[in-house]
Amino acid sequence: MHILTKIFVVLTSLLSVALVPLVMLNTANEETFKKRWTDEQNVSKLAAFNNDVAQRSRETATRLSQELAKDLEIKLAKAQIERDAAISDAALINGMVASNKAQLDRLASNLQIFAESDKIKSELVTTFSAEVVKLRNMLTKADRENVQLDDTVANLTSENEVVKAQLRQTQEQLKQAADDRDKTAADAKNANDQLKKYGTYAGALPQARPGATSGANGEVKIPADRSLSATIINVRRGADSTLAEINAGSRDGVQPGWVLSIADGGKYVGNLRITTVDVNRSVGVVELEQASKGEVRTGLRAIARKGE
Repeated sequence: MHILTKIFVVLTSLLSVALVPLVMLNTANEETFKKRWTDEQNVSKLAAFNNDVAQRSRETATRLSQELAKDLEIKLAKAQIERDAAISDAALINGMVASNKAQLDRLASNLQIFAESDKIKSELVTTFSAEVVKLRNMLTKADRENVQLDDTVANLTSENEVVKAQLRQTQEQLKQAADDRDKTAADAKNANDQLKKYGTYAGALPQARPGATSGANGEVKIPADRSLSATIINVRRGADSTLAEINAGSRDGVQPGWVLSIADGGKYVGNLRITTVDVNRSVGVVELEQASKGEVRTGLRAIARKGE
């Protein structure tokens, strides 16, 4: 064998030995970055899901608070109307009392005029005494009703103050709910900014969801053109893959190539890549299922987000 050939063989062997660690190191780094990217994506999606749930809860609480505030305002207006009516009745009774007192004064004056005639005096005394008793009874009744009206006015005034306090409390709750909503939006923005920074550090990856690959013919996954939530109604497990069926189909806008997130409450379980779509049913392949996160089963939610 020629000496140059021997030298070439030796150099080739040395080069092969030197390249093996470099290839292994590159492979390990690629898997590490891919795993970190996948973990960050999962955390971001879970945060977005929790944010949606919290947003709906806050909107429900805000709506209930607004309805309560409206009801309290109606009660306040009603209480004010009743209070004004009670005050008007009290003024009317006071007028009647003043009129009765004036009649008593006139009767006393008439008694003094006819005091000289015993017969007339006796008749007048009897008549006027009956009138006086009647007027005194009316006056007593009017005073009693006036006291009752005063109590009613006091009660209505107290209820009015209570309703005002409840209204102020409801308005404070509405303000607190608005502040919480703004804080949650700021937290979601910070999470998205951190994810963008990580993408800049780790480099660009495919735009599909974690675990979503090209189809059998190498076609690109279709991003969802709407947000949708469906329920898994059937799961079929095979030797090579797991299929899941959801209760949403073409009438709901589902298309082959969509990738939906599978969630168990607030916990991410895996992905569902849609392969077959019927009118009201769709079937897809389960991806990224891990025993530590729980198995895909019927009753779990499959969620699609617009643009993903």
